[in-house]
Amino acid sequence: MSDILDRICGDKLDHIKACQAARPLGEVTAAARSADPVRGFENALREKVKAGGYGLIAEVKKASPSKGLIRSDFDPATLARAYARGGASCLSVLTDVPYFQGHDDFLGQARGAVDLPVLRKDFMLDPYQ
Repeated sequence: MSDILDRICGDKLDHIKACQAARPLGEVTAAARSADPVRGFENALREKVKAGGYGLIAEVKKASPSKGLIRSDFDPATLARAYARGGASCLSVLTDVPYFQGHDDFLGQARGAVDLPVLRKDFMLDPYQ
């Protein structure tokens, strides 16, 4: 693994430990069980293609390690609505904090603004996530 990926994974594992200390797995599991049902990410892509369109996954991203800040006026809900109007089939929302300036709340903000299926994009290293 490259040095940057080693660093990212180490930082992510530290972040997960802090999250686990602040909110036990039982609470996370209960919240997941009571959450709204999934919206069918794969099906949305298939249906769009079946109808003759493109199965476009639009990315809601504030920053990246290589580019830095992408949008100073970043608002996940506003971006989600714009992508939906533009014909996106699904959304991918960056939630990684240190490297993409993301936040777990961005996922809910984007999902709450549109009816599209939403995917959390992050460095997933532990079942707790």
